[in-house]
Amino acid sequence: MTGSWTVRSVMLGLAVLGLGVVWFGAGTPASAGDTAGASAASAVTATVLGADEAEYVGSKKCKMCHAKQYKSWEGTTHASALDGLKPGERAEAKTKAGLDPEKDYTTDETCLGCHVLGFGKKGGYEVLEDADEAEKMLATHGNVGCESCHGAGGAFIDLHKTIKKEKRTYTWSEMEEAGLLKVSEETCKTCHNDKSPTGGEFNFEAMKEKGTHENIPLKQREG
Repeated sequence: MTGSWTVRSVMLGLAVLGLGVVWFGAGTPASAGDTAGASAASAVTATVLGADEAEYVGSKKCKMCHAKQYKSWEGTTHASALDGLKPGERAEAKTKAGLDPEKDYTTDETCLGCHVLGFGKKGGYEVLEDADEAEKMLATHGNVGCESCHGAGGAFIDLHKTIKKEKRTYTWSEMEEAGLLKVSEETCKTCHNDKSPTGGEFNFEAMKEKGTHENIPLKQREG
């Protein structure tokens, strides 16, 4: 990987996986009836990432080197975040939030930012008309994926490949300079906040224990 990337603030979702999804189990619309709230959350994210953000590559790219983490992620609520936007899903939570439980929110732009990977950003999720292309997009960028929490991989994934090829160790700062983000409470709160339909207090310590993928030690990382 070439090029130097400014270290960006830690801000993009719990362990694997988005602008994090609001917690309705499988996920529900982040702010379907609250355009102002969604805009506020987007503004915060934009400020943190800056104009020259890296490109999103999709969770299946991460799987090539992190198969165990990927498999663990598949069993989390983040991995099915988009399902909560479908008609009839999470009806009780949607009704409580003043949303129509029978409406399809899977193309609603005020919801997608917290239910898919990199919506509205370079290389991120797009709503496509062609059925085949839409299916491909869903497979790689649907739901809250790896880059949602760890940062867009367009830069650091190339460095990762070089490190493996050279069979050498690496430091956190080296990866961070290439765009990798640390996971933090602020990351999760870009979506798990009082603007989401659930509202209420977000318990970072409790949720990171049950809502994220297994934390598997990385063999090539120093320290």
